[in-house]
Amino acid sequence: MSDHTLQIELENIGGIERKEISITEGATFIQGPNAANKSSFLKGLLFALGGRSVPIRSGADEARVKLSVGDRQVERVAKRTTAGIETDGEAWVTDSDDATLLKRFAGLLETNSLRSAVTRNDDVESLLKEPINIEALEEERSSKISRKRELTNEIESTSDIDTRLDNKEQELTDKRDRLDELESTLETLYAKQETTDTDDTLQELREERADLRSDEADCDSQIEQFEAAADRLEQRTNEIEENLEDAREAVEETDVETLKVERENARSELDEVRERLDVLQSALTTNREMLNSEFTGVLGRDSGLMGDEVTCWTCGRSSPVDDIEETVAELTELVETDKRRKRDREPEIEELTEQIEQVQRSESEIQRLETEKRDVEQKLESRRDSLEEQRERRQSIREQLEELDDEIAEQAADQRSERSELTDEIEETRVGIQTLRREIERLEETCESLRDKRVALQQKREAVDELSEEITALTDRIENLENELKTVFNDTMDDLLDVLEFDRIERVWLDGTFELVIAREVDGQVQSDSIEHLAESEREMIGLVLALAGFITYDVDEVTPVLVLDSLGAFDAERTRRLVDYFADETEYLLATVHPESTVDTAFETITFEPPV
Repeated sequence: MSDHTLQIELENIGGIERKEISITEGATFIQGPNAANKSSFLKGLLFALGGRSVPIRSGADEARVKLSVGDRQVERVAKRTTAGIETDGEAWVTDSDDATLLKRFAGLLETNSLRSAVTRNDDVESLLKEPINIEALEEERSSKISRKRELTNEIESTSDIDTRLDNKEQELTDKRDRLDELESTLETLYAKQETTDTDDTLQELREERADLRSDEADCDSQIEQFEAAADRLEQRTNEIEENLEDAREAVEETDVETLKVERENARSELDEVRERLDVLQSALTTNREMLNSEFTGVLGRDSGLMGDEVTCWTCGRSSPVDDIEETVAELTELVETDKRRKRDREPEIEELTEQIEQVQRSESEIQRLETEKRDVEQKLESRRDSLEEQRERRQSIREQLEELDDEIAEQAADQRSERSELTDEIEETRVGIQTLRREIERLEETCESLRDKRVALQQKREAVDELSEEITALTDRIENLENELKTVFNDTMDDLLDVLEFDRIERVWLDGTFELVIAREVDGQVQSDSIEHLAESEREMIGLVLALAGFITYDVDEVTPVLVLDSLGAFDAERTRRLVDYFADETEYLLATVHPESTVDTAFETITFEPPV
């Protein structure tokens, strides 16, 4: 921890007109009676740290808070405008995800969503797992799996690269050996030719014919290659067309806008169910308290002509106990019905989202295939143009050869001797040499290209291995984050049950589905029970520990230096001290509010708030 003191200045926040406070490192109790602006102070502090809103003092146009620790200082302002409340200034926490961590796990006011969810016996899984962002991790993993699949297909399509390279290199070696033989033969023929008289004109014609025949062979080879390339490109074009047709059918078969409307309707219905659950749960809790307590929520019990009656503290009317019990049963059934509707709607929303994303992926695939199709068609057009050029060139060469053959025939009509035969042999040898040289040059280029492809293939294999490791790491991360969250909560809860000495609760833990499970002692026996049946202080303790477990799991101390605990009225003085003492080492500054009558001797600093005069 650092040696810095936290300085905070507040102006027109809640009931605070102006206040400056210095807070030292460690735990600090904020002491004072109700309406002493303890909560307003904490809301102002959280606003400076990165909270979205702050209460503006009645009669004031703007609220201002300044926070400084060491050399760092931030200042935020909230202003009333015709469009509502607008904020200005940069908070301590600027990243939106970090701001969520601050609100969810560090700003533990009475309205904290986790504390409220535990009090209402509502779902806590989504609140706890939201910062993990499972959807983003799953999307990243899916993207990596798709990329791995693409690379694997590319690797499989070129898996014979080593064999092809070996064959081409062997063919290159054979042709080089053959070239050496022909060059040696040509030298021998030239030496033999020097001993004979040679007609210079005929020799020139034959050399020209040899060059043309070599050019003709080169054209034949080029035409063969261009024809093969065109066939491959045409085949690829057909494949792309088939894939495009499949992708377009997938897009056309699904009405994305209808799916989005269905998903929005499902979300709206889910929100209505949640809101109704809050109301029903509150009504259910109130009616149960009137049944189970002789003091809380009722003015008293009387025995009337129709049986036991309960006088409601809110309306002052008397109602038979049986009527209230019937109401409790009806409310319980309504709550369970809405919970089932809520569980049914959530997978439906996930399925609609997956369908929408599948169509979007198909649309992206269509764009990619259309781009590839244009590239392939351009290459095909280029190959066809080159093929036509080579065919025209070959035709021209053949016409020249016919003319040369006529000329040579005329020149050689009188030369049927050994000399002419020797010249023919020399010509054939020279044609063979020139053809071999061109073939060797193309083979060298082919081998070099295959070597480059082999390097690229190895890089793809390494990329696949790296992607496999990343996919495994993402899978482990998803599982480990969930397990760590449950483990930290369960271990912390076990410790606090011992520290806070809630004798009736044997254990509280999160099971594999993130449901809160409670084991408590009833009439000397340990049995499972519902959150709603626990005392207020017990529910407060569970809600706080759930949020504090998230604080530890997500390393929220790296996001904010402050941890705030408010509305600890359900804890007595000693338990409050023990709770604060337990978590004091998890953050630089821990602030907890207490009433004056709850104050105990402690080594922690205490700041006293007095009600405004």
